[in-house]
Amino acid sequence: MPVSTKQRLTRDQPVLRADHQSGDDWIANLQHEVESHPAVNHLLLARLATGPYKRGDYQVFSLQHYALVGLFTKYMELLLLRAPSSEQKLWLAKVLVDEYGEGSEGQDHATLYAQYLAHLGASPEQLRTTPLDIEVWRFVGEHLRICREEPFLVGLGALGPGHEWAIPKMFLSIIPGLERAGVPFEQRQYFDLHTEQDIEHAAWMTEALQQLAQDEGDRDLVRRGARLSLHARFRFWTGVERAIVARRQPDSTEAVRRGLTGVTDPKELEPSPGTVTDLHVAVNNFLSGHPWPCALPKTGFQNLS
Repeated sequence: MPVSTKQRLTRDQPVLRADHQSGDDWIANLQHEVESHPAVNHLLLARLATGPYKRGDYQVFSLQHYALVGLFTKYMELLLLRAPSSEQKLWLAKVLVDEYGEGSEGQDHATLYAQYLAHLGASPEQLRTTPLDIEVWRFVGEHLRICREEPFLVGLGALGPGHEWAIPKMFLSIIPGLERAGVPFEQRQYFDLHTEQDIEHAAWMTEALQQLAQDEGDRDLVRRGARLSLHARFRFWTGVERAIVARRQPDSTEAVRRGLTGVTDPKELEPSPGTVTDLHVAVNNFLSGHPWPCALPKTGFQNLS
């Protein structure tokens, strides 16, 4: 019988390893900041880890999260084009190989996630036509912007510490809830596999950061990227939580939306630009020079620069 990632990591190793970073205090400090960030410890994740969520709740959660899964490779490809040396391109390419399916029998992460959603009862039509919360759109748009417009080390901070260091801890909050909801290891392999791969990716990214960020100016760029990504992630989880609560309390959807966003006037709530199908069109348009169809996140946490 397969051993879950949750069981394996809890028993054998921490999610992020800082012990081999002696002498690199800035990396250890940034790892601590990532692990302690409100996005990585979002209230939704705490509720998923311990609460009585059902398969239907996870279907709502996952139809929102699915939109992000297939786009991480796009961010990586954009950053790869801007890497200043062949060695740096190699580090990014190693991560991309896994994302394309090298570590999962040739199935990329989006395919694994679609299979998981099918086990939850979501139809292919739902994958294409479910409206996405506005924060899903903002998350994607912000990462496209970071990887295209910010300095390379800001992009590396967003995709390295902001993703590869953060995702294992976040997913280890999601996996126990999936188990309680009756989703077995075989049906949720995306989460277990991704957690294992990202721990390995985090080590590769850490090696890259040690070699690339040699002075405080470079390190500030990496920190900025991580913080920008995590700020967008916090808002993303809030949007997913909004979708779940709206399912559970359909008669108070507007009140729920206002409460989770802190907005008192419904007119201030920006509507979603559409579905995952619309999102992919918007990504291609953005990369062709068109504006992103919604306002991008305003940085609200301290120390982003």
